[in-house]
Amino acid sequence: MKRVVEPAELDRVEISEWPRITVVTPTYNRPEYLEETILSVLNQNYPNLEYIIVDGGSTDRRVFEIIRKYENRLAWWISEPDGGHAEAIKKGFDRSTGEILAWLCSDDTYLPGALRSVGEVFRQQPKVDVVYGHARLINEHGDVVRELRAVPYNRLALFAACSIHQASVFWRRALYERVGGVSLAYNRYATDHELFYRFANANAKWYFLRQTLSTFRRHSHQTTFQESREVHEYWWKAAREHFPFWTQGWVYPLLHSAMMLRHVIWLVLQGDGRLFLKKRFV
Repeated sequence: MKRVVEPAELDRVEISEWPRITVVTPTYNRPEYLEETILSVLNQNYPNLEYIIVDGGSTDRRVFEIIRKYENRLAWWISEPDGGHAEAIKKGFDRSTGEILAWLCSDDTYLPGALRSVGEVFRQQPKVDVVYGHARLINEHGDVVRELRAVPYNRLALFAACSIHQASVFWRRALYERVGGVSLAYNRYATDHELFYRFANANAKWYFLRQTLSTFRRHSHQTTFQESREVHEYWWKAAREHFPFWTQGWVYPLLHSAMMLRHVIWLVLQGDGRLFLKKRFV
């Protein structure tokens, strides 16, 4: 297990020069990967980090043992029953002070240097509302399954051929507040999709950072794996709510085909065509 890099080892950079990034980790009875997640955030060495953990009232004592091990490096943490994923995230963001927001689930991780790269974009690009990058799919042992490559942003492609993965997305608080924050109507499923669709419809400016920022872990206890039918139903509900014309029965298949073709063309243009072929045929 990696150790925590102490604050004294941070580069001598004025904290005020970097936008404050708030990361919220929602968790509930998920101790298996929690420490790895926490360390991936704390060891970013980002000068202006606010890290919050919101536990939904876990009954597994290991969760608290892990959190207390690092609580002196946390801005805040709490454990109390909640109604689901979105409520935990909202609770963390409501408590936060960061200019830039993101959440990282308790089985995912940030890759080294991710927050500095993201912070630099927001610092240099004041008109950018959302920054996103590539992700990496791993298994329960941490082995790489495949690279999840993003392509340049397109509003319709966001839902019709989405290659943007939640753990690799960061946004400004001003945008988050303008669209009303996370929706508790999507408390357990598709919380990220529904929020990002509102970002898109609010004409947010998206910046594609061509860097792998996070890992997304696939394992047997994952909600996406265990309750895939419910996840898909809520994703489609969000798509119909925010893109009513484009989700009509005769329109969506055409749009999906067009956006998938766009996606493949961009993968080839940015040198990732072989990864697309590997995903489909290996």
